[in-house]
Amino acid sequence: MENRIINASLSTQNITFKSGGQPVAFEVTVVNGSNQFAAFQVEVIAAGASRTAGSKWYRLSPEVSAAKPPGGSTQFTVEIFDTPLPAFVGTVNLTVRIFSPQLGEERKLLVRLLIEPGLARTVLIVELPIRQLQVYPRNSVDIPVRVRNLSQQTVEAVLHFEGIASSWLNNSAERKLLLDPGSQVETTFQCQPPIAIQAPSQNYPFVAKVTSRDSSLTQAEGILEVLPIGFVEFTATPQKQTIPSDRKWLPDWKSNSAKFQLFFKNSSNLRQQVNVQLQEREKRKFTHTVSPENADAALGETTTVLLKVSTKRPWLGWGRTLWLEVKALLSDQRLGSTDPATQTVELKVLPIIPLWLQLALLALLTALLLYLLNFHEPIEHINFVSSVRFSSDALSSVVSGSDDCTIRLWSIDGDILKPPKETAKTPVTSACGKLVKSQGLLGVTDKAVSTLQFMPKEQDRIAAGLESGEIQLWNVRQRQREDILKDKTDTTNDRVFALVFTENSRKLFSGHGSGKVRVWSRPGPGSNFNQDPQVINLGKEKKYSIYSLAISNDEKFLATAGDFKRVMLFNRTTPQEGPKRLSLRTQSNGGNNDYDLKGGNNNYVFSIAFVPDSHKLATADSDGQIAIWDLDKCQDARDERQCDLLTQWDSKSALRQKSVRSIAFLDAKNLVSAGDDGRILVWPLTPDAKQDRAKSISGNLVYQDHFGIKSIAVTNNSQGPMIVSGGGGGNHFPVQLHRYQIKE
Repeated sequence: MENRIINASLSTQNITFKSGGQPVAFEVTVVNGSNQFAAFQVEVIAAGASRTAGSKWYRLSPEVSAAKPPGGSTQFTVEIFDTPLPAFVGTVNLTVRIFSPQLGEERKLLVRLLIEPGLARTVLIVELPIRQLQVYPRNSVDIPVRVRNLSQQTVEAVLHFEGIASSWLNNSAERKLLLDPGSQVETTFQCQPPIAIQAPSQNYPFVAKVTSRDSSLTQAEGILEVLPIGFVEFTATPQKQTIPSDRKWLPDWKSNSAKFQLFFKNSSNLRQQVNVQLQEREKRKFTHTVSPENADAALGETTTVLLKVSTKRPWLGWGRTLWLEVKALLSDQRLGSTDPATQTVELKVLPIIPLWLQLALLALLTALLLYLLNFHEPIEHINFVSSVRFSSDALSSVVSGSDDCTIRLWSIDGDILKPPKETAKTPVTSACGKLVKSQGLLGVTDKAVSTLQFMPKEQDRIAAGLESGEIQLWNVRQRQREDILKDKTDTTNDRVFALVFTENSRKLFSGHGSGKVRVWSRPGPGSNFNQDPQVINLGKEKKYSIYSLAISNDEKFLATAGDFKRVMLFNRTTPQEGPKRLSLRTQSNGGNNDYDLKGGNNNYVFSIAFVPDSHKLATADSDGQIAIWDLDKCQDARDERQCDLLTQWDSKSALRQKSVRSIAFLDAKNLVSAGDDGRILVWPLTPDAKQDRAKSISGNLVYQDHFGIKSIAVTNNSQGPMIVSGGGGGNHFPVQLHRYQIKE
């Protein structure tokens, strides 16, 4: 083959076509001889034929090739179904033109077409303008079909649609058509799959057939893909087990195992197999068996998996508790993981000899100590603390939100947080169905609280984002709820994960689990927000949960972050351009390190924050990476901004490689981070917002917890820098205050 940038060959150089007869075809093979990816196109030109006639006498498959690497090849099929020169009999020279938009070069090859006289018969062709279609269950899709009459007589034809259940079609599967000579008719079959469990996600081949009285049957084939939808619900029963399970007051050396039932309800249209993995937080020794190892989760049904955990029991001691994290892995992860992805179960292992037999006095003292501890049990949340915030008067109060459906108010007393003295002390039942203490309780919400944000100009008011999709506005001073914001068009309880106000408090941005950003507006201070928000959908292409929002000090940029390590940027000074995806790249390696596109289904940017009084954006992700980007040094593309990486470092310790959940700036020179490893770290920065490795390589440790930290907030006032944190685990979910001395 000649060494060219575009190498091409023909399957034949001579082809015969009988006018009015069956279509004939030849192949064109194109090889990418360049040193770059390139796509190719083919055009056939008949000598003596009008170029304005287009390609109505031939069909090309594929119409355009996919981009091929160097050395890659594409085979095009040219099907001739009509004569390019009406009423002509003889030989016509066909020029096959091959070209590439990327390479700027073309090739031309010659084919001789012999046209023979044909029979006067009806020739019908059926075509599918769209051969591959996609639809969600219970949604409808129109399948267009085109029938062409290539003969010189009027034809009565019958079009049949086959391959898909008739119950999925909204109308008849048969059409009667009347086609004039040389004309074409387009019709549509509307298809609507049923509910998810009756429409499994897969490809459904279908065929459109056309017949007439004096023509042979012709058909076209297509594929309807039913897209995946729904989720697999994961529950574990019981949540707590004890070894031995009964007669705990007597010695029992035989019992060494406990059983948990795991339930998987498949509410999707994906056939699934579930595999279970088990991990203990503190790496204690145990064994486990899962039956069955790979459980089939049929559509619409609940599958039960039995988990048996065995461990060696000590003869003496106080016993121990195993916190077992049960993770479910799905065979088809197009819809992500189970909901939730993990379940935490508690296994309490008692010693073989009961404590009362070891030492009666020790048992008595232990009982007294437990009584005193319970009597002086601290006031705190009873589930994970999801968000913490300093109030406007940072010297006096902190507000926290939790998965226990409560918002709590705390007073700063020296180095600790205490509930306000004037609050009630009678326990109440929260909306989560658990008894909570009223002391320090600002309010009870309808669902778990995901995020909190104070109004900049009305600091006695705070917004709470809930898992139900609501945003509740609370008056902190009066301790009462004033308003509820909920998009009337939201029927999915679109969880609110992030909130941010403009400085004048006239606009509130909310980030949701669906990938939507809702913009709530109000005419001025003291007035209510409009109940019809502007909705910006960033999750159209694939699921994109927004976990963090940040707005620059001059309010020029609004940034969102979440799934797939994706960061989206809004330039509020040019709103007509719409949101742009940040393709964050380093210049040191030629721009090849695409930070944003590294993210997969289990990769997230959990937290973002602007460096004070700048357009530099800090990001923290599920790989334990912290990075700072210069948004002023970005190259604008059509749908993205490619920005410079100023600095990037790994916050993971040698023993705990966990996600960074929350970041905040004490000032432009000190960044605070916290995450699943339970550490709060302060990272010194240089004046150009880079990590100051001369002052700290691994960060300055402020606090270390046994459990993860989900949220932090910072303030820097006359009493010095302070950090408040929330998270927890097990039976301990504190909100804690930490003081820090900035190192010069």
